[in-house]
Amino acid sequence: GQNNHLWLEVLEGDDVGIRVSVPRYSRAYDEELQEQVLDLDTGDVHEFILESEETTSPNWRIATIDPAEEQDRQTPVTA
Repeated sequence: GQNNHLWLEVLEGDDVGIRVSVPRYSRAYDEELQEQVLDLDTGDVHEFILESEETTSPNWRIATIDPAEEQDRQTPVTA
C-alpha cells in the first residue's frame, strides 16, 4: 500500500528532482528514527542520509534525519 512508503524528492545536488521511495516502517530503524519517520509530513524539508544494501537496484531506507543537529547535541561547545 501507498502508506507504507514515503516519497522523498531531492532538492539539491546532482540528483535534484529525483524521487526516492523509502519505507515508513523498517526493522533497521531504531525507536527514535522510527518516530521521526512517522512524524514526517508532506512538504517537510530535511536532510536525509539514505542507506541501501543493494547497489544494483537500490532499496533505499532512511539512515539519519538532519544529521547535523544530532552532532550539535553530542558536541560540547564552550563560548
